[in-house]
Amino acid sequence: MSRPLAAVLILGAVVSCARGSDDIGGPSTSVPTISPIAAASVAASAGPGILDDRFGYVVGERELKVRSETSDAAITSFVPQGRSWTSLSRTVAPDGGAIAYWAPVNDGAVLHVRSAATGADRAVFTAASDMSGNTFAWSSDGTGLVIAIDNNCQEICAVQGGTPKQELWTVDLPTGATEKIATGRYWLPVAWDRTAKLIAAGLTGPGGYLIGYDIIDTRLKPYVSKVTGYEPALLGQLRASSDARYVLLRAYGATADTLSWWPLAEPQKRQDVPFDGSGAEWRPGTSEIWWLAGLTPAGCRVPPCVGTELVALDVVTGARRSIRGTFGGSLVGFRVDGSAAMTWQRVAPESLIVVDVASTRTATLPVGGWFVRLR
Repeated sequence: MSRPLAAVLILGAVVSCARGSDDIGGPSTSVPTISPIAAASVAASAGPGILDDRFGYVVGERELKVRSETSDAAITSFVPQGRSWTSLSRTVAPDGGAIAYWAPVNDGAVLHVRSAATGADRAVFTAASDMSGNTFAWSSDGTGLVIAIDNNCQEICAVQGGTPKQELWTVDLPTGATEKIATGRYWLPVAWDRTAKLIAAGLTGPGGYLIGYDIIDTRLKPYVSKVTGYEPALLGQLRASSDARYVLLRAYGATADTLSWWPLAEPQKRQDVPFDGSGAEWRPGTSEIWWLAGLTPAGCRVPPCVGTELVALDVVTGARRSIRGTFGGSLVGFRVDGSAAMTWQRVAPESLIVVDVASTRTATLPVGGWFVRLR
């Protein structure tokens, strides 16, 4: 099966630029990558106190390696596999200490959880032999995962008489218990609030577009699913805040993107956010949405854009603030404790520009993604 074109576009839009798609069924990641030659030409640089050896990130293409912010030495390495919409998964645990990944991803998919610091690895979920892995997300407390799987019968297969099969599962990591909680839809898990016993997921279909938003209430059996449909379907991505209280929707348009947010279980309270930037992410541990603005040259949407302003909006208080400087072309994430924003500079040699939120000073790292905690 080939990845639907729209799904490729969604993956590219995560970092506000087009990227080549990976072969479905082989190792695949959403980690920004560069060639070893280019990587070698970008040395970490910073004033004292910006880069922190307690934190790290993942680099590489096929074989992924965990390294710290302060050293390019590989701490551990692994080879995840991807297909379909797996690149939209929330891969790193909320505290940054563990990484979840599929290997294998097809026909009896196995989901692993791996320590970022030590490489200790265990299989936590194994699908039936006819089922393949899809998108997954961690619970907000880091004790579980919500997992979408399917039988690889999408679009053409279904038109040709095949029978699609889709399932949504949960895994309780302390006990290893698994539970099938729903069937019959292509879910893109976004969040699992175990205290409120609510699971949120996007719904997708032909072409990889978002066709709805689903809230599954697991307080009482049978579990109740409440779907908010999108008509017309959207090309975009859903993100949950680290505490699973809020959801952000970034919809990609032909000439401009739009942002909106709502409380996890109340999509009817959706509020639009004025937006003219690149990349949008929740800052961990806060109710703030951040994005990169002031793109130059004016009207720039693809490399070599350069951002000159990081903008933050607190959705609870309405407070808005910004940091001015020279940053990368897109916001791609945060250090897991929220202390630094990570922007992707696409001008060769590609790099990460690390922006310390408290001091507004910057540092430079070789490009990479999936940001982790090492200690």
